[in-house]
Amino acid sequence: MLNLLDFLGPDNDPSEGERLRDRALGKLRAHRPSLTRRLMRVFLEYLLDFGPSTSDALRLLVEIPAGIDPRCVGAAVRALHEADLITSVGREKTRRPVAHARVLELWAVRDEAAARLWLLANPAPELVSADSADPYAV
Repeated sequence: MLNLLDFLGPDNDPSEGERLRDRALGKLRAHRPSLTRRLMRVFLEYLLDFGPSTSDALRLLVEIPAGIDPRCVGAAVRALHEADLITSVGREKTRRPVAHARVLELWAVRDEAAARLWLLANPAPELVSADSADPYAV
């Protein structure tokens, strides 16, 4: 008897999706370092001030300019998680209608002292750009 997973083939490792995601998010962070750091700072400050939240809060707090891939928000949140500054404490449906009730991670600060030290060591980036239409090009 066959099941749906039989059609994946012998070369499909379940962790391949994670590897592809991490590579794509790494590219977003590398091409938009100022925006990434701003997003990281705003989300970390928000979590420190208001407690656990999803990335929906960050989407409301920081406007993503037209022409910039909005998945940069996920790249910034992922970077905070990889730095052990935030941790998942559950899941919650998004409140953004455009996201079709997708389930998001609920994030909380892992260690308040470490988060505050990171904020001190990573000041807000200056938005300087050769292209005035894209303040995050640098």
